[in-house]
Formats: sequence, structure tokens, C-alpha cells
Amino acid sequence: MNLNCLIVDDEPIARNGLAEDIKEFNFLHIVGLAENAFQALQFLNNKDKPVDLIFLDIDMPELNGLDFLKLVRVKPLVIITTAYQQYAINGFELGVMDYLLKPISLERLEIAVNKAKEWILLKNHDVSEKENNDFLYVKCNGKYEKILFSKILYIEAANNYVFIHTIEKRYITYHTLKGIEGQLPPNQFLKVHKSFIVSRNHIDQIKGSEIIINEIRIPLSRNFKDQFQKTIINEKSLRKE
Repeated sequence: MNLNCLIVDDEPIARNGLAEDIKEFNFLHIVGLAENAFQALQFLNNKDKPVDLIFLDIDMPELNGLDFLKLVRVKPLVIITTAYQQYAINGFELGVMDYLLKPISLERLEIAVNKAKEWILLKNHDVSEKENNDFLYVKCNGKYEKILFSKILYIEAANNYVFIHTIEKRYITYHTLKGIEGQLPPNQFLKVHKSFIVSRNHIDQIKGSEIIINEIRIPLSRNFKDQFQKTIINEKSLRKE
């Protein structure tokens, strides 16, 4: 397994020195060196070179590392590399994987990158587990019901309940949409609205900001529309090939 890395640091010596140290780890591949946060954003927007791990300095001109993290909507794993100890709490609150103080020893760097590697391996294992299962269990009326993924049309959230609409019937469970989403294989289901998840296999039509499944009109939220369209277009392109 290889991890694509981006180094973001305004100091050339620190940037190039870290790049040399990273070459010691054969599972790390540097896809870019950024002098500032704005260059880093450009690298992240380049879909041809996806970034798995960012080594991020904090004290940079115009936009510091912590403010950069707040701007990035879907961010890779992040390891902070800084000379300033006082930002550690802020960094961990923003979900960074590790916090390295300069000068960074090779031994400390090894601990951090191995932690990132193990996290991604675990995440990939969890995704694989979901994709190998073909059902989920939900509690309805005091008993657990087994529901096949292939029969789910769409899922709807209302207050503290979730309605799972299948080909045969509707199931009502006291749950959160996020909790149900975590049990679904991402290659079969898409969240299209804060209150709706749809089965990709059962989409009949897409009309503007609506998805039609089994004659039911489901809203396609503006917040999810771009990702939905990219997924559907990529899926169609793969089928053509």
C-alpha cells in the first residue's frame, strides 16, 4: 500500500529536509511540495493526484495551517510539523493524526507515518467488510429484522426515527440516519439530502433537483448535488469502457 503525501511548509530548508526523510519509507510517495496553504489547496483540487496524507506547517503567511484545515471540506490525514508547541490542542480538535515538533527526528517521524498507515489499513478493512456483507439488521417493534441491501429503495430520516423503504415494505426504526449510513456499503448507496439516502441500483430518473425511485420523488440537496453528479457520471463512464 502506498500513501500519496503533500508537504506544506513556507521554509524551503524544512520542506526539502522533510522530503528527504520521507524517502526512507517505501510506502510514502510525495506528490507535491507547497510553499503555502493556497498552493496546497490547488494540489488537493487536482483529482489526478489524490492526496492521502498532508505534512502541514502551522506558521505560514496569509493563511496559517490551522485556518487552512478549517477551509478544507474533505481533508486527507494530517500530520502537523511545527516549531510551536502551543497549537497542539487546536490541531487535535481539528482531527490531525499527529503533532510533530521541529526539529523532527527520523524515529519520531516513523511513529507518525506508521500510525497513519495503520489507520488507513483499518479504514480500508472496514469498507471491505461492509462491501462483502449483503444485509443489515435493524430493530423494529422490539425485534431485529434482516434487510437485504438489494431490496432497499431509499432511506428517510424523520426526527428520531428512520424509515427504510424496501421493494416489499417499509421498516421503522428508532435510529439516526448517520448510524444507518455507517452500516451501508458506499458503493451501493448515496446520501442525497440531510434526510435521505438512496440506492444507486434503484434510481429510475434524475430530474433537476429530484431523484425518482419507484415513482417517489426524493429531493436532491444542493449540498450533495455536486458529489452525486460526479459519482453518477463516473459510474456511467466506467460502464461505457
